[in-house]
Amino acid sequence: MKGEETRRRIVESALELFSEKSYHDVSMEEIAKKAGLSKGGLFHHFPSKYDLARTVLFTLLDEWLENLTARLEGLSGREKLETLVDAAFELITTSPKLSRFFLELYEESLRLNKTADWDEFYGRYLGSVSSILRDAGARDPEKKALLLGALVDGLALHHLLSGGKLFEVEDMKEEVLRIMEG
Repeated sequence: MKGEETRRRIVESALELFSEKSYHDVSMEEIAKKAGLSKGGLFHHFPSKYDLARTVLFTLLDEWLENLTARLEGLSGREKLETLVDAAFELITTSPKLSRFFLELYEESLRLNKTADWDEFYGRYLGSVSSILRDAGARDPEKKALLLGALVDGLALHHLLSGGKLFEVEDMKEEVLRIMEG
């Protein structure tokens, strides 16, 4: 149990630091200090900054999926679709630092040739979103789940680069909803 608590404390400390600064500007030494550990203690739990950052990001995204699933209980098909699109846009617009962190970490995985690390997460994401879309009565839910992921990633990037000025959120939500229904 103590190991799990230490690991949780490390992840929370890293999340706080990654929220304040970019991935590249946070050192393992800073994370260890914030978590109340030695650097060696930190490396005992996470062999690299990338491994720790990936755990932080995937934990956040898994929590987002869990919260979304809870929000969908008891809703009609159309309401599920609207809630899914709303939740995706909330992620984009309310968390620019999370979007930046996601993009930095994805770039790092390309640099380190660790893109396979993302397969498990994307499998969970596509499975969950496909299921939501299927329940909502969407045609080709697997393809639409992939399309929604690509739209969200692209819109997050453009929202981040433009400082939120590139598109009107409500208009774009309606357009994405129309695509998901079609």
